[in-house]
Amino acid sequence: MPPAVSASWTPAEQIPVPRRYRVPRLWQLNLLWILMVFSVVAWRQGTLFTGGLDLVVVLKALLQGAVLCWAILLWMWSGARQPVGVRSIALLAPVLALSVIGAMAEGNVMASAIIAIRVAMLAATVLFIMRVFPAHQVLLAMCVGLAAVGILSAGTGLALGGGGRLTGGIPPLSPNEIALLSGIPALVLFHQSLRAHVRWWHVGMLVLLSAILLLSESRTALIAAACTAAGMLLMLRRIPLQTIVAALAALPLVFYLAFLTPVLQNLMAREDSASVMTLNSRTISWSVVLNLPNDSWQRWIGAGLSQKTIAVEGQYWDEQVFDSSWISLLAQTGIIGTLLVAFWVLLTVFAALRSSRLRSLLFPLLAFVIIRSVMENGLVDAGALFLIFLVFALMLEPASSRAALDWEHAAPLQRKQPPEPPDPPVAMGN
Repeated sequence: MPPAVSASWTPAEQIPVPRRYRVPRLWQLNLLWILMVFSVVAWRQGTLFTGGLDLVVVLKALLQGAVLCWAILLWMWSGARQPVGVRSIALLAPVLALSVIGAMAEGNVMASAIIAIRVAMLAATVLFIMRVFPAHQVLLAMCVGLAAVGILSAGTGLALGGGGRLTGGIPPLSPNEIALLSGIPALVLFHQSLRAHVRWWHVGMLVLLSAILLLSESRTALIAAACTAAGMLLMLRRIPLQTIVAALAALPLVFYLAFLTPVLQNLMAREDSASVMTLNSRTISWSVVLNLPNDSWQRWIGAGLSQKTIAVEGQYWDEQVFDSSWISLLAQTGIIGTLLVAFWVLLTVFAALRSSRLRSLLFPLLAFVIIRSVMENGLVDAGALFLIFLVFALMLEPASSRAALDWEHAAPLQRKQPPEPPDPPVAMGN
């Protein structure tokens, strides 16, 4: 009788595949995610896409298309298929369609259609990847891609020495973007560190990513990260001895940073902000969008995904960029599209709460994403925040979560890929 296999490690479909179907290696998945993240981050600051074509737009489109083709080829060459639900795609599709219809009414269909196509390509790329690789490998590879691009940008930014908040060099990311790229992998490593499922270099990477997050001085990201870390601690069933020792060893460093350095003071009183409590001028654009007339088509179907700014009155500036994903959705997809996205988010959160295997990881990470979406753009856009939320949502699909890894009892960061099955014997004719 064969030995019992833990359900946590049992693949969803153990189907022997012929050798002509090559099992993709993890380096391909990691490289694919690095390129995909690099294709969605900003390559230049202070420029909004308005539908025109230039070298940067063409290069990013070519890179994103190449990543999608690579994902399709991996899906075609791989014999086994991972189960993935389609609920998220079914909710995303009408949102993108509404944005294009609204853009047609606005008379700016080209720019919005291009962004909608890019979002659809990103969704298709992630879907093909998750059909080939197990969900936990996709999540970890996404963290590799986010961390690689974030560390590259932060490192080159420090080398250029701009002073003040940490700003990216290559690519030239804003401090908030750097905080997002470093925050998610840092929180995943923190989750695994609480369960003593990491090696020494994982701890070093956690310290590096946390330092980058702190140097970005992104208040929204730091508040969201603190809430996420607290949620992970509250969901911890058993504290390993190694975790207790590491926490006690880190206390002097935390005390030094909090009370003997001006880090917190600089964070609360940045030079580029007048007040923490007033939200500055964010609510000006919010009030304009919220007060759109109910009998206008912009109120119900929006003006397209390219709608990044809105005209304001009574200020010394004429228009203002949106600073919230939800306000952006109201302006871009109207009430109907915003309700669809809100329904998608609620379904994902409830699925995380119901999942006994993924709750301790994905529910706090969803809190990080949702808190950031209130104060920053990108929840439904061709950006990193959309990729992160889409991966979480697909992992929590009913068909996907049944085959997902048990994060409470396994050590995915040390997981190795199983060897390929041998070819079956072939009978030779006379």
